[in-house]
Amino acid sequence: MSEAPVNAGGLEDAQSRLSQLQSTLDITNTLLGAISSADPVRTLIARVGVLCRGTAVVYDFEGNVIASTGDAPTQLIWNEVSATAQQELILEIGRWNVMTRRVALRDGIHVLAIASRGSATLEEIGELLLDTSERLLGAVYGIQHGATLRDQRDNEQLLASLHDGVLPSREHRFWARLSQFRFAAYTELRALEFAPLGTDSADESHVTALLSRARADDIPLLITLRRVEVDAPATVSALVPDTAASGQWADKVSGGMLVGASAPFSALANVPVAVHEADTALNIARTRASVLTSAERIGPVLIDQIDLTTWVLSHVDQRALHEYIDQVLAPLRDTALEDTLITYLAAEQNISLAAEALFVHPNTVRYRLSRLEEILDAPISAAATISNLVLALYPQILGRSAELRTLQSRDSRTRTHV
Repeated sequence: MSEAPVNAGGLEDAQSRLSQLQSTLDITNTLLGAISSADPVRTLIARVGVLCRGTAVVYDFEGNVIASTGDAPTQLIWNEVSATAQQELILEIGRWNVMTRRVALRDGIHVLAIASRGSATLEEIGELLLDTSERLLGAVYGIQHGATLRDQRDNEQLLASLHDGVLPSREHRFWARLSQFRFAAYTELRALEFAPLGTDSADESHVTALLSRARADDIPLLITLRRVEVDAPATVSALVPDTAASGQWADKVSGGMLVGASAPFSALANVPVAVHEADTALNIARTRASVLTSAERIGPVLIDQIDLTTWVLSHVDQRALHEYIDQVLAPLRDTALEDTLITYLAAEQNISLAAEALFVHPNTVRYRLSRLEEILDAPISAAATISNLVLALYPQILGRSAELRTLQSRDSRTRTHV
């Protein structure tokens, strides 16, 4: 029996498919190795650039370059991508042949682009590079998201344990756990409490925003959403090293949030006390925000840097304090006398400055002060009288002082220009 003749064309097709499969396998293995690197996205893009003999770049949805390699004009490529809604593009930019693709990743739409000086490489493996890179980028972002969720869960659990209190004999174990979040052992710490401006209660979006800002500024941070009582507004509770960098970070985020900070401490057994201090500082920030025209100017309130008057006012029963203040100031409430008194004290008892701020004649201020003396049955210049009035009106005096400084600064600039 004779053998069937070999189909030469079929053999060539089989060899071609085998060669393509081998090339696909080689490219996939090369790119897959990037997953295990310390920076998988940058490593992946670097390897794609080598394989296409040119440039590879990944953009976020706003056109920011997340990772790139090669010399192709990345801004010109993005200009072409942003000018159209097409999922994929094949184009030429100068001497560069370019292929782009929009890819949906966990944190939004991204754009993957590859470029080569000749068309042959992209025609041969361009689609394969984009397909494989898209899948691997999806895997990397999924892995990173899962790791972030685990880190955040561990972060919250550790902070909750510290809030509950730890025995001094077990502190070394908790310092070991803190080191996983890049805290240096036995360093001084501060407890922080955050409350959003413009809304009553914090939520997970505030936690995420603070955590992202801390990572961008390389600040070690433990953070969680905290609610003292079921019906109480939630705050964001955090723990940071007491460093200059942490202080600068707190200053930056205080533009959109009220911030209260404890005194520095290093014994983890003192965390519950520090949290109470941070709560007190946050309440001071809330009080100041209620009387300031621009709450963004408050900045972080550090409990160890407040003045004596603020300390005294913040460490008494607030309800009883406000009830007593209302009784003392009842004859003055909602009158020109109260406004004059606050402005006079904020102006450091300068009648001319108070009159200027109130848009009245200095004699009007003097008359109102004499009326106050009659009502209070005490001389307005007496140290005891001033002390009592400052205690009763301190937040309002601070707010008016800030307004006077702004007014004086504006007048000074006006005179300079004239």
